Amino acid sequence: MTVKRSVSLPDDVAEWLDQQPNVSAAITAAVRVQMARVHLDEVLRRAGIEATEAGRARWRERLSTPIPAEALAEGRRMLGRAG
Repeated sequence: MTVKRSVSLPDDVAEWLDQQPNVSAAITAAVRVQMARVHLDEVLRRAGIEATEAGRARWRERLSTPIPAEALAEGRRMLGRAG
């Protein structure tokens, strides 16, 4: 089932949507990402972990660094032994 909605958007968002081949799909994907983030934050909160913007920024920085080749190779060796 689908439902039609009318929304007001900031100019930059409207301009971006105007460039998308399927506006409904683009909005659906964006909203689902937000829904997943809210769900993840709730799961973390229930586990006693409060996700903050500062913490997210630290993880984004940490995860932006490529994994060293030797660490990847060691991980593959470990997986090979486990299988």
